[in-house]
Amino acid sequence: MTTPLIVTAAVVAILTLHPIAVLIYDVHNYVTYRKRGIRNIKPSECINGGTLSVIIPTWHEQLSTVVNAVKRALGFNWPGPIEVVVVSDDEEDYVNELRRSLSGIGGNVKVLRRTVKQAGKAGALDYGFRHSSGDYVLTMDVDSLIDPNLPIDACSLMNRHVVAVAGRWYGYNRDTLVSEAVSASMKLAVDTIQGGRRARGLPALVVGTGTVFKASALKDVDAWGGSGPQDDIYVWLKLISRGYDVDFIDGEVVGVENPRTYSVFKFQQSKWAYGVADALRRMMGKLLRSRAEARVKLDALMLLTQYITPGLFVLSSLIVSASSLALRGLVGLVTLPLLLLYGALAFIYGYIPLRHGEGGLNMYSAGRSSAMVMAMGLQVLYSYVRGLLGLRFRGWDVTPKGGLAIIKSPPIETIMLVLFTLLLTLNLLHGYLASALWAAVGDAPYIYVHYKFAREIL
Repeated sequence: MTTPLIVTAAVVAILTLHPIAVLIYDVHNYVTYRKRGIRNIKPSECINGGTLSVIIPTWHEQLSTVVNAVKRALGFNWPGPIEVVVVSDDEEDYVNELRRSLSGIGGNVKVLRRTVKQAGKAGALDYGFRHSSGDYVLTMDVDSLIDPNLPIDACSLMNRHVVAVAGRWYGYNRDTLVSEAVSASMKLAVDTIQGGRRARGLPALVVGTGTVFKASALKDVDAWGGSGPQDDIYVWLKLISRGYDVDFIDGEVVGVENPRTYSVFKFQQSKWAYGVADALRRMMGKLLRSRAEARVKLDALMLLTQYITPGLFVLSSLIVSASSLALRGLVGLVTLPLLLLYGALAFIYGYIPLRHGEGGLNMYSAGRSSAMVMAMGLQVLYSYVRGLLGLRFRGWDVTPKGGLAIIKSPPIETIMLVLFTLLLTLNLLHGYLASALWAAVGDAPYIYVHYKFAREIL
């Protein structure tokens, strides 16, 4: 029994090492942000910024939504001309109607239609950039609400090294259990990923909507050329691999619409995980060979592998609770310190914002968000692996917004619920309490999502 026990415990230790390391990394970033914060923007030093090009990719959007987005773009606070470039992947009749709808609003507006729809949104942004003429470029989704001062504030932060500036995201819709939880937990996520990393002097992450770039830097890295479907991560890796820096503007700068249903949230996270892994696969070698600082490279790897941590923890729970039946509960006892360490770190990470109630985060929204992320962990891990291997993402589409959409998928949550419940029962009957604790922790998120979102799962 000794050898199987050692091998099983080693496998579990390897699987949980990364989730534990990521939690330590996140706690460190978050605490750093709370201690140091982000410097306030100085009064604008962007006296003559040249032309600002706002690129708006669109596909399967209502005409009125696109027209309103263009109007918001033309209203940005900017000390020079503004050029709006709309890139549509829709049919020709739709694009012609869009041109007619925009013809009377004034301003310099281009409406382009891609006939070759490659690389999704990234390809559309690249197409728009190559048909733009601005000195600065702002990427903008049609449903995002961007602070009109973002372009001029971003311009004032740029220098020889800082060639892009991202605005803080916040969720502007809290009308369902899912959107409320995602919006509340977004504050903690942005504090950690953007605020904490930037406070440590690391390049902020380029975001898909609400990032301002120097056009010259985009040209230097061939913009989004050669990209896969994930636009923001790919161009970010290109920039940091060339030694460029990215800054971050704090505050409610970029309002984004969050998913309203569990199944749409799962689809969004799976799609993002695939895109991140695909970008990492394409750029890993170039990043590691680049002259970027070692800590920048390590930070990028830690940041871009966070999507796999819930899935790895679920697998660890499954292995412990299943193998315990053959190993007489010993594997649960041997690996219990790993479970307790993970739980302690998760408690620390959540306790500080919960204590202050920041961003509307409370015990209920934090628990709901954690349960959803853990319950979809295996599907997200599967998408990430497919991205690393260069396999196609089936059903790639725009994430449904603006309604209570339901996206059906295989009921993995139901299978895991039955499996974990069975393992929990068997471990309890045998008196293997440590292994039963692993099973209970694995079972809890699946119980919750079936209680709240059974109609979407089954």
